[in-house]
Amino acid sequence: MFEGIADKIWVLSLPGDAERRARLPGHLAEFGITDFAWHDAHGPDAPEVKTLFAEDQVARFPSCFRCGKLRCADDTCNNVLIPTQVANFASYLSLWRKIAAEPQVALIIEDDILFHPWAKRSAAFLRRKIARGRLPLRADVPFMLRIAWGLDDDHKWRPFSRLRDKLRMSNPGHLMTSAFAAALLERFERIETTSDVFLHREAPRAGETLTLFPPMATELSYTLGQLDSTIHPKEVYLDHLEAEGRTEEHAAHVERLRTHIKHIYHRPLMITGHPRSGTKFAATVCSQLGVDVGHETDGVDGISSWMFAVEADENPWARHPAARTRRAFHWHHMIQCVRDPATAVPSIMRENAHAPASYDFRRDHILRGTGTDLDSFKTEAERALASLCLWNKIIRAQSPAFTFRIEADAGALQDFLTASGFELDQEAELDLTPANANKRYKGQTYDKPEMAPGDWTSLSAPAAALLDDYCETYDYPNPGRA
Repeated sequence: MFEGIADKIWVLSLPGDAERRARLPGHLAEFGITDFAWHDAHGPDAPEVKTLFAEDQVARFPSCFRCGKLRCADDTCNNVLIPTQVANFASYLSLWRKIAAEPQVALIIEDDILFHPWAKRSAAFLRRKIARGRLPLRADVPFMLRIAWGLDDDHKWRPFSRLRDKLRMSNPGHLMTSAFAAALLERFERIETTSDVFLHREAPRAGETLTLFPPMATELSYTLGQLDSTIHPKEVYLDHLEAEGRTEEHAAHVERLRTHIKHIYHRPLMITGHPRSGTKFAATVCSQLGVDVGHETDGVDGISSWMFAVEADENPWARHPAARTRRAFHWHHMIQCVRDPATAVPSIMRENAHAPASYDFRRDHILRGTGTDLDSFKTEAERALASLCLWNKIIRAQSPAFTFRIEADAGALQDFLTASGFELDQEAELDLTPANANKRYKGQTYDKPEMAPGDWTSLSAPAAALLDDYCETYDYPNPGRA
C-alpha cells in the first residue's frame, strides 16, 4: 500500500507486548503490508530512561509541564511526566536516530494502529501528489505527513482526500523524511513535554508538515479501548474486558486505574507525625485560624496525615485521592507534630492493640527506614515507645520546617503560619481541646493502659536510649528519669 510513498516502515512496539505483536502482522497484511521492521520501544525501567532522569534531562514537578502552574484547574489532569511517558519519548528519540542515519522516507506506526477501509484509496491519492511534485516526501527535505490519530469526527470517509496545514497528534501513524528526523534531533534539548506535543506541535517549522484528511487510520487503545494503553490506563478498556468476560483482568484494571499516578497535587502545607500524636488536632487548629487543612483528606491549604511521614505506595486510611500517597503530593512547608511520651505511649499501646493494621504499616516502614524491627522489643510499652521514637526519627531526617509540640506550641504555630504567608483569622479564639481523645476502633471505645513509674525506669537499654533521644530532641521531661 505504501509502495512509491515510503522506503521503510517502522513499527514502534514494546518487545514484550505479545498481544499487540500477535495482532499487527495479520492486520497489516490485509492492506498488503508485509515488509516492515519492529523498533523495540523502551519500558519505564530501561537504562536509557533512568539515564535521562539521572542527568536531569526530564522536566520535573513543580510545576505542571503543560500549563506551568503549581496547581491546575483540573485535579485529575496529567501534570507530571511519568516514567512511561519518558520511556515513550526515549523510544522515539532512538527511532529518529535510526531514520536520520540513512536517507529515507519512513512510515512510522504504533503497534495498536487500525487502518480504515479507505486507506488504499488514500495511498493512491498520496502517490499522485508525489508524482506531481505537490508533496515533498523526499529524503533530503525536512517534512512530515500526519496520517493517523485518535478516533474523532475527522474519521469519516469522504469522496476526496485533502491535505491541510492543521495540527493533529498523529503518533499512531505518520510519514517523515530522514532530513526531518535529523531536524528533530537537532531541535531536541531535554524532555519537557510528551513525545506527541514535541513532534507535532513544538518542533516543526512553517511548511514542514501537512495532515491528510480523512486520516488513513486510528488506534485501538486510546479512544477505542480494544487494547490496554501502555502509558496511562484508560477507563474505556474496561468495556472491552467486560464484553469479553475477562473478569480477573477487569478487576485488575480497575485497581490499576485507581492507583495510577499521573497527577501531582500541590498544597502549601503537609503535616505529619505519629498516630495518636496530634495530626487531627493540628488540622483542627489550622482550620480555626482560617487555614483549610484536611485530616487524611484534601484541604485547600494542605493535608495532615500521619501516613505522610513515609512514601508508601498507598496510605490505607486516606479519605481523598490527594491523601492516598505522598508520591503524588507536593508541598512548600512540612510540619511535624510531636507529643509528650508520657501521654503518647499509652495511647499508642491502645492503637497497637485495636488497630493491628496501623501497627503493621508502621512496623514495615520503620524496618525499611531504620533497620529496626518493632517486634524485637519484648513488651507492649516498649513497642509503642519505639514506634513513637523511630517514626519521628524518620520525619526528623526530612528536616521539617516547623515542629509542633501539641501541648504547648499553638501560639508558635500561629507565628509560623503568619511568617509562611498565610492570612490568619486574627479574631479566632482557639479551642485547644484534644481533637480525637476517645477514638473509636470499629465503633468501640477502649480505656488506655496505664504506665506506672516502674514501667518507665525498667525499660531495656535500647528502648531507654530511644526515649532519651526523643525527650532531648523535643524538650520533653523524661519519664524514665522521674
